Amino acid sequence: MSDQGIYSQFCPVARAAELVASRWTPLLLRELLAGSTRFSELRKGLSRMSPSLLAQRLRELEEAGIIRKEKGNGPRSASYVVTDIGRELTPFVMALGTWGQRYVIHELAEHELDPGLLMWDVRRRLDLKAFPAQGRFLAEFTIRDAPTNRRSWWILVEERSAELCTQHPGYDVDLRIEADLRSMVDVWRGYLPINTATSLEVMKLEGAAKHAASFAKWFLLSPFAPFTPVANVRASAERQARLRKPARRKVK
Repeated sequence: MSDQGIYSQFCPVARAAELVASRWTPLLLRELLAGSTRFSELRKGLSRMSPSLLAQRLRELEEAGIIRKEKGNGPRSASYVVTDIGRELTPFVMALGTWGQRYVIHELAEHELDPGLLMWDVRRRLDLKAFPAQGRFLAEFTIRDAPTNRRSWWILVEERSAELCTQHPGYDVDLRIEADLRSMVDVWRGYLPINTATSLEVMKLEGAAKHAASFAKWFLLSPFAPFTPVANVRASAERQARLRKPARRKVK
């Protein structure tokens, strides 16, 4: 750790902050505690973090005993497992996210809207018990205003195991979900209820009625969605959704 990140104080807050509050480390802890174990998985949740800095932060956490590195069969098959000491940081990460959900209530800027992070979060927050124990289910997500190469995503659930795909996996689609990126993020964060988004037509569900009805059961939202912002952000999001709703053309 460079001298720039050292506070030179005996206070336990300062000493802990040197380790767990350094740049990108809280987000890395978020990913590790959410279940990501491989370097490639961590990169999906931290796409704007350089690989070299990610490797450095992982070494620091390993040296501190917060994670341990387990070697696999291949040179790139190592995994990172959170230790019991590391799991004691769960309340810290949850408290930080809860505080942010409640009090950091500004409108998201364009650079904060990341379709890749959104879909990665969605994939790992599915309620897999809502799907049959046997069989296959394919959901196609279309983010209308995302760049072309990040516009279409597929979540494939087979025998209650989910996979996020960036290419069509070749099976019939059971449910199509379409929305602009901001609306999809607002729904995910709990700021815009699913039924409101669909009634305002900023989100569309296409598929068999039973599949459309099941969406709200398996799409679990952010773990911080239950925490209501102190300001009436939900109403603000709904107003924004109305503004984003395409105007109907009058029939002449």
